[in-house]
Amino acid sequence: MYETRWATKNELPLIAEYWFRMACEMGEIDGIPLPNSQKVNKVERLFFEESEKGNLMFKIAENEKKEIVACAGGLIRKEYFFPLSEEQTPFGWIIAVYTLKQHRNKGLAYKLVDEVCLWLKDNGAKRARLWSSSSARKIYESLGFKSMLDMEKPLG
Repeated sequence: MYETRWATKNELPLIAEYWFRMACEMGEIDGIPLPNSQKVNKVERLFFEESEKGNLMFKIAENEKKEIVACAGGLIRKEYFFPLSEEQTPFGWIIAVYTLKQHRNKGLAYKLVDEVCLWLKDNGAKRARLWSSSSARKIYESLGFKSMLDMEKPLG
């Protein structure tokens, strides 16, 4: 049996480690560039800074031994809803969704992301986005996420 709760500040380094594992797996699955140690340190600092500001919260799942086996974060940003919007609105990002391999396919990612989406909504976000590996898309689609039509071009 698993229990979910909000992560503490002391658990952010472990969550940053899980973010690194997630990024490496996405690299293997979808060919995205692997993060280096500098990137991991930068992400961990971002986790602390945004948590201190109240813009970032992580939900974690613990097993019966009270070990953290899964996590998902919610990050609030202000962005323009569409290109010609006059005002920025709160916007949510789902980040660092990761489950240890031996605990997968038990609904943990679904539960954590659903709980994080409620926190985002309660904090003013009108929508949420995430980047997904191709192997996790069905989980997010079952939560109501849809593919976007935007395109991107690196400019430098």
